[in-house]
Amino acid sequence: MLSSKKLKALQKYIDIIESNKGKTIGSIYKSIIGENHSHYKKGASGLIVENLLGLKNNGSPLADLQDLNVEIKVLPLQLHNLKVKEPTQIKMINFLEVAKETWETAKIRSKIETIFWIVYGVPRDISTKKNESQDKYILLDWFIDAPNNDKQKIFKADWELIQSYIIEGKGDSLSCSMGKYIEPKTKGKNNKDLTNAPDGRGGLTKVRRRAFYFKKNYTNNNVVSEIDLTILKNEK
Repeated sequence: MLSSKKLKALQKYIDIIESNKGKTIGSIYKSIIGENHSHYKKGASGLIVENLLGLKNNGSPLADLQDLNVEIKVLPLQLHNLKVKEPTQIKMINFLEVAKETWETAKIRSKIETIFWIVYGVPRDISTKKNESQDKYILLDWFIDAPNNDKQKIFKADWELIQSYIIEGKGDSLSCSMGKYIEPKTKGKNNKDLTNAPDGRGGLTKVRRRAFYFKKNYTNNNVVSEIDLTILKNEK
């Protein structure tokens, strides 16, 4: 259940999104920076929305609104099929830390207790069948996600499966196919971007960096299904 305290804390973000729904990322960027660029680096759209909300991308292992355990996530939605483009990162995996945690003490829990999702649409060029440039992406809607006990049990099972591999020294055997809602996805520049992990024998080994991600299965069925796409109909 969502407490009144959390809802009040989120109200200012809700108001910002409501006042910008239907606007393109390009126009939002222009309103923030004062000029419009025709090209953005990969992932810039999410950063622009975070900037609109006054958030800083600091990579903290704690929730964005730490005192309330509320995480704010920006989600790209492909408009040609109304499916998310990719899994959504939750937090980096600290292998040594996760190996020593229990579910009750796991830091990931503050990131998945309550999530405020902001969804923007990614249009596709009909002629090329490629995504339009990021300045044409459209801010669509928001959704407050407070996963119930059944969903939290699935989160727990997914986390415990990942943790078991880490404890057994199988950090490099973690796969995106694991988990129902949460997956351990590689995260790093290349195969040489390594970090310390348990070797299963009391020592350490080097493994590819990974992060916890919400699977597309989760966001498609639990977030996308809840957002209001009326703004798209109004534009036609």
